[in-house]
Amino acid sequence: MSKQIQQDQTRTFRLERSGADEDARTVPASLSSETPVERFFGTEILVHDIDAINLERAGNGLPMLFGHDHHTPIGRVTDVRLDPTTPAGKALRGILRFSRNAKAEEVWQDVRDGMLTDISVGYRIDKWEEENNSDVVRVTRWTPLEASVVAVPADHRVGINRQRQETTMAENTDAATVTPTEQRQENPNITQFTADRNRNLAEGRAEGQRIERERQTAIRQLFDFPHFQAPEYQDLMRACIDNGLTVNNSQRMLLEMVGSGIEPVVSPQSDRQTEGSAFASPRPTMARRVEAGTTDLEKFVEGASLATLVRAQVERDPELVRKARASEFHGVRLSRLAEVYLARCGVTRIPHDERELVGMALTRAGLHGSSDFANLLESISTKSVLAGWGTAPETWQAWCRQGSLPDFKTASRTGISEFSDLEIVYENGEYKQGTVNDLKEPITLVTYGKMFHISRQAIINDDLDQLTRIPMKMGRAANRKVGDLAYAVLTSNPTLNQDSAALFVSGHANYVASGSGAAPSVATINAARTAIATQTDPSGNATLNYSPRFLIVPKALEGTGLVLSRAEYDPAGTAGTLTPNIVAGTFDVVADARLDAFLATGWYMACDPQLTDTVEVAFLNGASEPYMEQMDPWNKDGVSYKVRIDAGAAPLDFRGLYYNYGA
Repeated sequence: MSKQIQQDQTRTFRLERSGADEDARTVPASLSSETPVERFFGTEILVHDIDAINLERAGNGLPMLFGHDHHTPIGRVTDVRLDPTTPAGKALRGILRFSRNAKAEEVWQDVRDGMLTDISVGYRIDKWEEENNSDVVRVTRWTPLEASVVAVPADHRVGINRQRQETTMAENTDAATVTPTEQRQENPNITQFTADRNRNLAEGRAEGQRIERERQTAIRQLFDFPHFQAPEYQDLMRACIDNGLTVNNSQRMLLEMVGSGIEPVVSPQSDRQTEGSAFASPRPTMARRVEAGTTDLEKFVEGASLATLVRAQVERDPELVRKARASEFHGVRLSRLAEVYLARCGVTRIPHDERELVGMALTRAGLHGSSDFANLLESISTKSVLAGWGTAPETWQAWCRQGSLPDFKTASRTGISEFSDLEIVYENGEYKQGTVNDLKEPITLVTYGKMFHISRQAIINDDLDQLTRIPMKMGRAANRKVGDLAYAVLTSNPTLNQDSAALFVSGHANYVASGSGAAPSVATINAARTAIATQTDPSGNATLNYSPRFLIVPKALEGTGLVLSRAEYDPAGTAGTLTPNIVAGTFDVVADARLDAFLATGWYMACDPQLTDTVEVAFLNGASEPYMEQMDPWNKDGVSYKVRIDAGAAPLDFRGLYYNYGA
């Protein structure tokens, strides 16, 4: 909107003392109507339709104040409702209920005595429209905030007071206001004030129009040279005019273009249309823009994206939800967002047909060569993908180390063994050089991905599932794929490079085979802890003394693992023979259903990946979240997206891992 209007306003109306209830301390009042009111920006009209007034705050009543002082509450306004049948036309009405505090008692007495007869309603403007070729602003969405009893009304002529001849005698026969004779007599001071104001307004408009004509003429004269008739200079001229730049600023931008050869930052969309396209006739008129910093379109993408995510219940953060609900995009359909986008791009001939409207929004190039509306859809889908990734019920992050690889070449992960033991240094003796052994294991990245499509029909139908729920499921699928890679290291028992032996094998002293295995218990877990603690480094000279942190089990054994981790006594004991649970609190339980599909009796123990090398899950350049890329298909109406993740998993060493086949 070109006008900057206040978001919080007040209007003043007359109390209806004829309906006062002495015992209940209540009095009816008209809170607002569609009477035009002069504001600094023009004439304001509050639309009184059922869809225009947001009565969410008024559901339990509105605060009643004195003189709009938030520190002086004097009661509540109840039964707030729209009444289309008043003599003055549509009106918002309510019942003023006075409290019994000292200030409320004072005001109530003045209301009863006819000393205070006006009420001013405070409201927030949520949405407005400007009438063409007029300074009239129609407020098409607004929220009542409070109502105040006032002594000096802001405008004695607005609302019901303007219709005093029609309403005062009809509804307020006992109101101590003015007589019909007084009503018919115009105050000469007011008459003179009204005439002066109208004259000043007319003169101000004429002066503003003259200044604007002079500005546009001066800017055109800057470009009135043969060299400046090239398309890029003419685009800059129109951008300067359309965006309200001063003559000095326009001159500065022209000199910068001439001196540096850099083209202005304008919308690259031209009036040229693809021959035979749906938009070839009639040709839309596009207004050029000069943008700097955070552009209006970037703010549009950010605000509309958040509002849509909240509407689809993807974004649930309370602060962001409040921010979205307070924005102009709250509850707006996708096709309506497309219309808003085109309007902000400067399109003056917006199609009425929704199919053409959405198609134009998807194909109209923005500042960076692609449609900002398509970027909006991408932003919503990307955040949905990441939301799905973040809420996926995955467990691999607990016990795997996350790493980074720069490319898709096979890389060697080098693990360093423990430093060799320190030796005695005798008097005047020499220090010997210590040694470490490198343990190199290969790891390679692989790309995993899928495509999904948002059709033009889905946008017209406001189908948020295509825009949010499907991408969320793809985010979960990406995390699930990474989990598959991590657990495949355990279940596939790969061969290690360091000794050409399997990860779990009796020679590594970390494996209990079929026939010898047993279910998790105090005894078997203690045996696993002992096996890991007594592992030695590759030289065989140092005992590592590691302690496992994770018990990794199928879902079938999750309950058993949790009992063992928390029980005070050995669960295998019986009454009278209970012994302490010596493994309680020494490990965390990680349960995953992939292990049920592999072997429901087998279980693993693993050290903290920050303590020693176990299993690594690596990502391209450390990007551990899925990546989404926009595509513009020629064979479909709409926008397609690729979701991919580049990941790989590999074992690094056997010494921090243990496997028991189970019973």
